[in-house]
Parts: sequence; C-alpha cells; structure tokens
Amino acid sequence: MKIINFHEHVSEDLVERNRKLGIDVSVLQSVGFEDEEKGLSLGEKHGDQFAVFAWLGYLNDLPEQIDRLRALLENGLVKGVKFQPLIQHFFPEEKRLYPVYDFCERRGVPLLFHCGIVTFYEEFGIPHLARYGAAVQGIDEIAYRFPKLPMIIAHMGGNYFYEACAVAEKHENISLDTAYLPFFCDRFIPRITPVDLIQHAIRLVGPHKVLYGWEGTDPHVVLDADIPERSKRLIMHENAERLLYR
Repeated sequence: MKIINFHEHVSEDLVERNRKLGIDVSVLQSVGFEDEEKGLSLGEKHGDQFAVFAWLGYLNDLPEQIDRLRALLENGLVKGVKFQPLIQHFFPEEKRLYPVYDFCERRGVPLLFHCGIVTFYEEFGIPHLARYGAAVQGIDEIAYRFPKLPMIIAHMGGNYFYEACAVAEKHENISLDTAYLPFFCDRFIPRITPVDLIQHAIRLVGPHKVLYGWEGTDPHVVLDADIPERSKRLIMHENAERLLYR
C-alpha cells in the first residue's frame, strides 16, 4: 500500500528511514526558516519523495510573509503552512492572522497546527509555553469563519484528543494526523494505545479525516490494525493526496 507520511521533520537519516518503513512520500513540517530551507533542498534533490509546509516566522510581518508564501507555492514543492503555536506564541483565532487564512482558503492551501503540550523546554531559545498548546478552540472558530480552509490538527490534538475529535467531527474542513501518538498515549490514564486513539477517531470523525503521520507512530500501527482496508487506504495515502495534489 502506498504510504504518505503527512507529518515529518528533516533529519540526516530520513531518506534511509523512509526506505526501511516503506514510506513513499513525507510531508516536511517546517519549524524555522532553516528547517524550511533544508526541506526544500531535500525535495529538490529527491523529487516527489517530499513535500514541504512553509514556515511564516513569528507572525510579526504577515504581509511580507504572505508574499513570500505566494512565491514559494509557485515552486511546486511547498504544499501548505505549518504553525507551531508553542513557540510562535499566538492563538489561532487572532484576527491579525485572517489575511493568511483568507489567502490560503482562496488557494486551497492546507494549514497544519501543532496541538498538545510537550516536554520540550524551549526551541531556538524560545520557551515552549503550554497555554499556546490548547489550540483546538481557536481552530474551531477559524473553521467556522473560513469553512473552505483545509486544516489539520497535529497529533490528534495530543492531550486535547477528545476536544480535537469533537471539533473535527463538527467541521468538514478539519482533519487529524497520527504523529507522535506514542508520546501522548504514555501520559494517558487509563492505559491507551495509538490504535485505540485512531479507531476512536475513525468512529467519531470518519476515516476520510484521519491522516497518517510518523514521529514514532509506525505505519504498521494502522496497517496491522483491525480497521477496514478502505479506511486504511484513506488514512495512509488517499486523504493526503486530496489535500496535497488539489
């Protein structure tokens, strides 16, 4: 089965790891301009094995960043935008971001939002602040105001899993990815597994709104699970193809 990993980050062993895992395409979620540059370089070198989600900096020069995004989209490798509220220190519903949302909605450009509290102390010298990890409520508002804007809640919401499922169930333009689920599962009580979360999400939001993502979530978590084959195809590549190759 074709596998599109919708949530990946650049690393030295990535090409080899993708080969070992049988991953056909990885979507590189940029965190920082240097990360974005490395992702673009990797994509240029390895062609259709990679797609890149752009980074819009720290959201203090948005008109310039929209112009920059417009140019990046012409490149063909850039397919969306990654937001990391934990270090960008913003809430999705802030009105200053509406021009970004409007531009992306008109172009059909998907946005991926990190969601969930992680144990990183800081990144790039910027503290990871938990209050920005609870992005689900803001995403709910944006989905209401921009109903044709494709959005992905990363990590199935992390420790906000149940809220993320409710919001994705409510809005047709919201999907969930499976990245980093082992980290969050280790912190749930009672004991729960990534398969449990994925199966529960399928029941609530439907398999057409679940995307496979790595960060420790092995493809066989889905491929070997008690999930209908049609649902597996949707999760492993068809949903991603709909968002990336519009």
